[in-house]
Amino acid sequence: MAFQRKLDLAKTLALKSSGLNLPKSLLIIPDGNGRWAKSLGLTISDGHHRGGKTMSKVLDDFMKVDIKVLGIWGFSEDNWRRPQAEIVEIMDVIETTIKDNLNKLMANNVKFMVLGKRERIKTEYPSVLNTIEDAEQKTAQNNGKILALFLDYGERFQLEKFAKRRMADGISDTYTVLSEINEGLPLFDMILRTSGEQRLSGFGPLASLAEFVSVKKNLPDLTDKDVLTALKEYSSRQRRFGGR
Repeated sequence: MAFQRKLDLAKTLALKSSGLNLPKSLLIIPDGNGRWAKSLGLTISDGHHRGGKTMSKVLDDFMKVDIKVLGIWGFSEDNWRRPQAEIVEIMDVIETTIKDNLNKLMANNVKFMVLGKRERIKTEYPSVLNTIEDAEQKTAQNNGKILALFLDYGERFQLEKFAKRRMADGISDTYTVLSEINEGLPLFDMILRTSGEQRLSGFGPLASLAEFVSVKKNLPDLTDKDVLTALKEYSSRQRRFGGR
């Protein structure tokens, strides 16, 4: 396992000189933790915790490739419909993963930000919000890369914020306003979704022009090689944005 990990990591490190046309901004929609756990006779909690460890490995890869922004959709507006016990586990994984990777973010000059509604998280999961705000504060001056975590986030949230901002600003173009309400983030160039699903699940306008790449593996089984393959797929495409 360790030997294979080294081989995969070597492939990832080679991306910088591979000549690939990499996205400047990549959004990952992590999916399949529950299906992975069920297939192995494990609990959904086991799946989410294993998925969190996989995301930490993905973050390692992000540090080594020429991608400026990595977005992770950690919890959608609709995820509140899940059983309470599962939500507790998801929030625990989010908090643990942030804590486990904070020193890594600092060492690699990565700015951490969280986008989405905070009111309910503040009320029901104050420890999670404290961890978020601590990480944001400690990395606020970093300017190498950006790690954006989306929590209680989705299209409805975006449309509401956009409408309010547009009422106050009737001059700026649409994409400028969209960037402003998302803390200056650009539109995503690429979306990688695990578990073979091929839908955006209502993420919202930041994903409106992105190239979608689906990976069949569930999140806990995602490897460096899978990420590299997805980036190669993106690199092979021609983005015309309606032109020729």
